[in-house]
Amino acid sequence: MTNLNNKVVLVTGGATHIGQAVVKELKSLGADVIIADINETQGRQVAAETQSRYEYLDLANDESIQALVSKLNRLDILVNLACLYEDHGSQSTRSDWQNTFNVTVFGHAALVQACRTLLQASNDGAVINISSVSARIAQKERWVYPASKATLEQLTKSMALDLAADGIRVHALSLGWTWSVPIQMISGDDRAKTDRVAGRFHVLGRIADAEEVAEALSLLCNPKAKLLTGSVIYADGGYHTLGPEATDSPIEELSK
Repeated sequence: MTNLNNKVVLVTGGATHIGQAVVKELKSLGADVIIADINETQGRQVAAETQSRYEYLDLANDESIQALVSKLNRLDILVNLACLYEDHGSQSTRSDWQNTFNVTVFGHAALVQACRTLLQASNDGAVINISSVSARIAQKERWVYPASKATLEQLTKSMALDLAADGIRVHALSLGWTWSVPIQMISGDDRAKTDRVAGRFHVLGRIADAEEVAEALSLLCNPKAKLLTGSVIYADGGYHTLGPEATDSPIEELSK
């Protein structure tokens, strides 16, 4: 079991559905968690419920990033979970691209830079960038979000190389479909329907729960994971292992 006693963890997007699960999991492992989110109302609520600390953060604003970091005396683990979904596929505007990358990529790059000295001072500094299977596949009328996650995965590799000398591990945790607010809205809050539709794209035959994502993430926080860095770790229920045949059997269908 991962022991995070006396570890300070900063979670961007900690007020989101998945973020809340991550905060709760890390707290249960003994971590001192700081929720950094642009949603002040939700952030403070989650902080109160989990006995965590909330700090305002706008990742698209360098002054906001610096203001947050100036309040930190120590940091062991940085979880970059916040992202933006301004994606209108082939109709995406320049503003969609700029806004998304300002948060998902540029903002987190700037935050890592600002936190580097603090992470270096830790006995086990680590950065965990949350990615998506969208980074590796083509998805109909989705241009911006997948591109931002693919860029984040490449950035993970470069960060791992450059921060290794500081004793800082850098990971990318790639998620498949996860029961979260966007999926709830699209499906009409119908989990059974979501599992039916998405199950054939996941080896497990269903989508993930936010709590399962949090448990997978906690493994990368383990101080014993010192050999792991620069890798994309999949917590996607087997989504990335499947090709266009999904879990179907076209050969079996052909033989009938």
